[in-house]
Amino acid sequence: MKQKTLLDMLLYILGLSFNLAIMALVGYAVFRFTMWGFEFGGRESAYMVGTGEDEEVILVLEEYTSLADMARRLEEEGLIHNQWMFRLERTLMNRTADFRPGTFTLNRNMSSSQLNNALRARPPEEQQFQWIRIPEGWTIADMAAYFERREFFTAQEFKDAAQYGQFNYGFLMHVPTDRPNRLEGYLFPDSYQISMSPTPEHIIHRMLMNFDNRFTQYYQNRAYEMGLTIDEVVIMASIIEREAVQPAERPMMAQVIHNRLDIGMHLEMCSTVNYVIGPRDRLTYEETRIDSPWNTYVNPGLPIGPISNPGWASMRAAMFPEAGNYLFFVLRDPETGEHHFSTNFADHQAATARYLN
Repeated sequence: MKQKTLLDMLLYILGLSFNLAIMALVGYAVFRFTMWGFEFGGRESAYMVGTGEDEEVILVLEEYTSLADMARRLEEEGLIHNQWMFRLERTLMNRTADFRPGTFTLNRNMSSSQLNNALRARPPEEQQFQWIRIPEGWTIADMAAYFERREFFTAQEFKDAAQYGQFNYGFLMHVPTDRPNRLEGYLFPDSYQISMSPTPEHIIHRMLMNFDNRFTQYYQNRAYEMGLTIDEVVIMASIIEREAVQPAERPMMAQVIHNRLDIGMHLEMCSTVNYVIGPRDRLTYEETRIDSPWNTYVNPGLPIGPISNPGWASMRAAMFPEAGNYLFFVLRDPETGEHHFSTNFADHQAATARYLN
C-alpha cells in the first residue's frame, strides 16, 4: 500500500513537471511571438506615419477640419503613408479636436507628431492678413499683372509657378504638363485672405483647393454621364464665361456649344480668338483665320485648353445646358450684353444684319 502511494507521488511530480515544462514552452513562444509582433508593428507603424523626403508642401485649410478629413488630406499630399494609423495615433493620444483654418508650410520629412503640432500651432496674434479678389473670367495673365501691381511678386514669377509648379490634385492628372498656361481654368475666381507676404505657390494652392472643394464627386459623376472629362467641362465653362454677360444666358450658351459639338460643327467663338490676340469689339475675317490651337474658327471641337478661369455658374451651365436647338447667337445689346439666339443660319443672318449693321 505504501509502495503504491510512493508511485502515485512520483507520477504526480512527473506530471506536474511536464505541465510546468509545457507552460514554460508556451509562455516562451507567446513571449517570442509578442516581441515579433511589437517589432513588426513598430516597423509598419514607422512606415505608415514615418517621415519621407525633404520636400515642402503647402496645405490650405479653408475651414475647421476633422481628424478624419485631415488624415485623408495628409495621405493624399504624401505627408503620411496611412491615414488610419495617423487617426489611431491621434486618438490614443487624445488629440482628436478639429484643426483650425489657415495656410501651413509642412514637410514630407516631418513625423506624425510634428505634423500634428504644426497644424495645431496658433498663429501669432500680431500676424496680419490681406484680401485679394479674383474676378470670374480672368486669365492667368490678368492675375499675374494684378499681383505685380500689388507688388507681391513679378508677373513672370506667378506665370512660372502656374506653369512649372508641382501641385498634387487629382483633377490635374489629365491636364498635359506641357500645355501652355497649364493651370488656366483651374485657378478658381473668388475672394481670398492671404498673408502679407504671399508667394505664388501659396495663392495658387488656395485657388486649386477652392476648385477641388467645389468640384465634388457629384459633379465628377455628372461629367462622366455626359461623356466629358473634367478638362472638357472647364474648357466649355471658360468659353461660356467669356461669351455670356447675362447670367440667364449661360445655360443657353452651353446649349449652343453642346449642339455644335454634337453635329461636328465648328464652334466659331470669338472669345477663343480674343484669347490669342487680345480683346476686340469685332473680329476681322483675317483674324478668324489665325493659326492657333485655341482658334475655334479653323479648328474643330474644343480649343486646346481653357481661355479663362470660370466661375461656378459657368461651370454648372457647362454640365447642365438648357435643352433646345440653338446653334447661333449674336450680340443684341452692347449695353446689357444681351444676345439673340437662333436655331438656323438664315435666322442668324437676319439677326446679324439687324443688330450688327
